Amino acid sequence: MDLERRVEEFKRKARALGLKVTPQRLAVYKAIAQRHDHPSAEELFEELKDKIEGISLTTVYRTLSSLESVGLVQRVPTLKDKVRYDARVEPHSHFVCLKCGKIYDLDTIPKVNRKEVESVGEPVSCTAICYGICKECKGEEV
Repeated sequence: MDLERRVEEFKRKARALGLKVTPQRLAVYKAIAQRHDHPSAEELFEELKDKIEGISLTTVYRTLSSLESVGLVQRVPTLKDKVRYDARVEPHSHFVCLKCGKIYDLDTIPKVNRKEVESVGEPVSCTAICYGICKECKGEEV
């Protein structure tokens, strides 16, 4: 889906969920939606600070939190300290490089034993995160 359609879909969903489409929310969403590197709040702030008057790192954090709470962005867990975000919220998985920290989208959706999962609770979503060394870094090691 192209960026323009993703932004229109974002606006529609946000309004349907009772979330105002403020200039800051729109700017943060656009910034994350056009990237494929799963940026951190700090990286988004650096990208936006000269484009959006008065935006602060706190605003970016709050915006990401509110968008995440209604399912318009998702966190991508990493083994490092920084939280990364993804505007692609449809089911998919990730590969996280332990050397360079890059995160790659995988279209793979894990197959789980539903009975086992339901034995401990009611699943809301399921994803897989693969940790390893990406091909770029693997080439550097040779």
